[in-house]
Amino acid sequence: MEIEKIIDKDNIDIQIKKSGIYHYTYDFEKINSKNVNIKIDDNIDVKLFEKYQSKQNNEVFFNINIDVGANTNVEYNVFNDDLLLKNNKKININLNSNSALKTYILEIANNTNSNYVINLNEEGSRADINLMVYADDKITQNHDIKINHLKPYTISTMNNNGVINNMASCNFNLTSFIKKGSLKSSANQSNRILTLSDNCIAKINPQLLIDEYDVTGSHGTTCGQISDEILYYMESRGIDKILAYRLVAIGSLLKNISEDLYELLIKKLERRINYE
Repeated sequence: MEIEKIIDKDNIDIQIKKSGIYHYTYDFEKINSKNVNIKIDDNIDVKLFEKYQSKQNNEVFFNINIDVGANTNVEYNVFNDDLLLKNNKKININLNSNSALKTYILEIANNTNSNYVINLNEEGSRADINLMVYADDKITQNHDIKINHLKPYTISTMNNNGVINNMASCNFNLTSFIKKGSLKSSANQSNRILTLSDNCIAKINPQLLIDEYDVTGSHGTTCGQISDEILYYMESRGIDKILAYRLVAIGSLLKNISEDLYELLIKKLERRINYE
């Protein structure tokens, strides 16, 4: 089953009862704020697609709450490429026992502030978060993600990748919290921002907050430009500098993207990435 829906109301409740693919386009043409509640039933497999649209310059406010039932698998694809929208988002996701969330969040639009809170509320719940960001031309991207391990045997993974160019800025605030009593839980982060020019600002603030001993956790973080060695190697193979930057930047963002967003990312960024 595949459903497509344009949502132009300011408040909406959605209940998903069957396995399937659900496309939701949030229209901000007339309303600049939305509150959305999505409830997903137990024992189903769901693929969600989220997009935004507007035909005029606008600053919008978007709040969404997603409750995932027990033994349910959710793939959550977010594609934000509208350069007319300045987007302020708050997303709260609650996972029940043995439920799984995998996100692919592609942010290549105008100024964006997002705040994700994922609660692993019951044993066996798990989250795999993949965020890909591209910003240029003085655009600012701020993304806060917090995953709360609230019961034993919960698992989380974060892969956050950014590429910025031409006076853009990108800020990641990333928190993995393991509550006392959440035995045998695991939290891992991998975070990277690649800068294509000197006049960019990149900041990553990774945190592991652990109140229990019998758990595992790790994080790795890098910020910086493409190394001279890589550029030299590519230029020695006949690849000019502009193309080299495009290839490395797009390749960096493709590492953790879904098949559904793969072609969209390449198509959009080939037009925008330039090195001066």
